[in-house]
Amino acid sequence: MFRRSFLLAGAAALAGCSSAGSDGNGQTVNPALRETPTASPTPTPEPTAYGAGDADALDRARSVVVSNRLVRSESISLRIDADGTDVLSRVLTVPAAETVTISGVLGAARTYTVSVRTADNRRRAVEWTPGPGGDDLAIDLDGGVGVRDAYPSSAARSFVEGSTGGLLASTTTGGAVLVVDAPEEGGRVRITASDGDGAAGVDLRVPSGSRVPVPLSVPRGRIAVAAETDGGVDRREWRPSEEGPLYCLLGSAPRLVCDLLIRDLFVENATDADAVVGVRVRADGERVVDRTVYAAAGADARIPTAVPPAGAIRVAATVDGEERRWTPARCPARGPIVVRVADGGVEIGSRSVEAMTATLTPSQTESA
Repeated sequence: MFRRSFLLAGAAALAGCSSAGSDGNGQTVNPALRETPTASPTPTPEPTAYGAGDADALDRARSVVVSNRLVRSESISLRIDADGTDVLSRVLTVPAAETVTISGVLGAARTYTVSVRTADNRRRAVEWTPGPGGDDLAIDLDGGVGVRDAYPSSAARSFVEGSTGGLLASTTTGGAVLVVDAPEEGGRVRITASDGDGAAGVDLRVPSGSRVPVPLSVPRGRIAVAAETDGGVDRREWRPSEEGPLYCLLGSAPRLVCDLLIRDLFVENATDADAVVGVRVRADGERVVDRTVYAAAGADARIPTAVPPAGAIRVAATVDGEERRWTPARCPARGPIVVRVADGGVEIGSRSVEAMTATLTPSQTESA
């Protein structure tokens, strides 16, 4: 059954018999969420860093998490040393849109030198020191090489500065997760969720250069989510049970996105004649592609790393004066954006990495 309100903190979890605070189905509803859906979070004491003062948390073996944010496989050479001593030397091939974890290889709380070289000779070397927050070393393959402190979901509570309505869950098991990603500057972000009957919120202060998964206690159906910082606010609808994790990218303003993938754009010519295709792509209102592609008969053309993570993507393609436009109603597939030129016209859609050989269906296109 669709839960009409958010879980309350502690013992007041959606259970019990009908009362003055119950809905018609006998489920307990937090009266405060109905009466004050925009109430400010209640301040809490300054959080203690996750694991602070716990020698086991500080000295536990850390993992290396390599995430391929591209929709094609990437090979890298990874080397980690400390005080001139080799700690790890590995050649990895990370499949498209996948993650490889090397568990427990950084065994002490000291400074490590991390060197990464990609197959096309992109290089990055950084110094990384594990902190008291239980963070692992995260390496992002994103057209370059990005580095993050990747925290476990159990650390999320230590970043909370205030909350209302019991939005923060105690575990990610079987629940919804919002991942806050701060590639550069961190800071304070307020996350609010509502389902029509009430709202709940949580204020987080996220460290710079970090990625923090935040488990949320929300209904399984469609909800409205907002992320707000001093730089602005972003809103979107979210179906956690269907779409999986939601991501909040922190920058000059927050952005709520389906994933962190950087997508290639494919132009497929399925006809027996050469085609000239005009392609334009906007991501969150910003034009990221405006190009004329010459596709030979029966051939494909690829524009690599063309479409960054975005909450709203709009694609337009023009062939022989005919224009088609496409905006995904929900999260696109975890793979490239595809413009397909066929005898019947132009089709636009997204494909998963696994289904790159499949043909787009007419339902995936939108006329101008």
